[in-house]
Amino acid sequence: MSATPVLRRLRLALMPPLLLVAAVATSAAAQADRDDGPLPVSELQVGSEVVATTGLRLSAIGTPDDGSGRLFVVDKAGRVLVFHPDTGVVDAQPLLDLTGRVSTAGNERGLLGVAPSPDFEETHTLFVSYTAIGTGVENGALTVSRFVLDDAGQTIIDPATEQRVIRQQHNLNSNHNGGDLMFGPDGYLYWSTGDGGSADDPLYGAQNLSTLLGKIVRIDVMRECDGRLYCIPKDNPFARSTIARPEIWAWGLRNPWRFSIDERSDSMWIGDVGQNRWEEINHVSIDDDDQPRDGWNFGWSCREGDDLHRQPANAGEGPDPFLDIRCNPRAEYTDPVYAYGLAGNDRCAVMGGLVYRGEEFEDIADGTYVAADYCTGQAFAIQEGRRGRHDVNDAVGMLPARITSFGADADGEVYFVTDAIAPGAGAIHRLTFAPAG
Repeated sequence: MSATPVLRRLRLALMPPLLLVAAVATSAAAQADRDDGPLPVSELQVGSEVVATTGLRLSAIGTPDDGSGRLFVVDKAGRVLVFHPDTGVVDAQPLLDLTGRVSTAGNERGLLGVAPSPDFEETHTLFVSYTAIGTGVENGALTVSRFVLDDAGQTIIDPATEQRVIRQQHNLNSNHNGGDLMFGPDGYLYWSTGDGGSADDPLYGAQNLSTLLGKIVRIDVMRECDGRLYCIPKDNPFARSTIARPEIWAWGLRNPWRFSIDERSDSMWIGDVGQNRWEEINHVSIDDDDQPRDGWNFGWSCREGDDLHRQPANAGEGPDPFLDIRCNPRAEYTDPVYAYGLAGNDRCAVMGGLVYRGEEFEDIADGTYVAADYCTGQAFAIQEGRRGRHDVNDAVGMLPARITSFGADADGEVYFVTDAIAPGAGAIHRLTFAPAG
């Protein structure tokens, strides 16, 4: 008998144990990875606790990186308040009071955003966004202003020191103002604007590159150029365009009420409030190497969620005479990473959240993005996996209704605020995580 069959039988006999050892090793490695990382969204549950009640129409949160531990909380009526998470106290004296300059006509106007400058202890400059009181084209103008403080610890800012950095006409309708403000890791200020209001984007603002409506604007507000109180970043998509506004970074948005930037992943999350069918969350890179040539275009008013947006709402698959005007066959639209429908439920508007990067829940929730619906408080959790895949849990927990904004303190712990409109209480809440079960 030759030795070859014997050796073959010996190899075959050894294979099952070797495969078993390999399988055990693979399983152990997977378990180790899981033990070292956050829980998948399917195994997470979110909750919250009230840390302060104001009875106000709270609309935004800002975090100065000055070592104070405080948060700047926005009262939609026109005031910036100071909240101390360590004591749960909201200072009685506002840091800034612009109530005489802020239009609150309609449900969606008001003081809408706040952003302390990077390295606030040294630069001590505060930026706010609001809808302005005015007449004619000045009525409701989307406005970003700055205030240079004497030092980071200044307790009262004189409204007379306001410098209006940039404005966008918005006088025809009171809704869809966007208004969020945030500095990116590149040191530039990002600002969201709505499409001009009403329904179906009648101004065609979102796809119009000659206006700032329906956009994410990106500008350098810590310098002045060409007689403006800001400069245009050279790598903006339309920085050298003679047709498009050079301030535009992303476009095709309906009402990007809240967005956030996750510096760890160098990306932006945008909650774009829909019309009457779909609410959507977009997630894109802010790395210049990943940008489309013409910036990110999210498709409104050609698309809403993953669908074509047809007029009127009951058009179904029938002819829509305006579809060809709103849709560009050569456009490259960016799909949302998550969209939820409004049919057959009480949900109404997505409130964009942010990625958890704190320490208390780091072992189970690090890298998890949390957002919520305004009317119901239903929370949504999303994690980005490999190759751009996103895992979603659309029933991760119920938070209080009337959430208007999320923010994080200097340690990365997440807070959110609620509107005083019933059943909201105008309160400040702290987000919590736990394993589902």
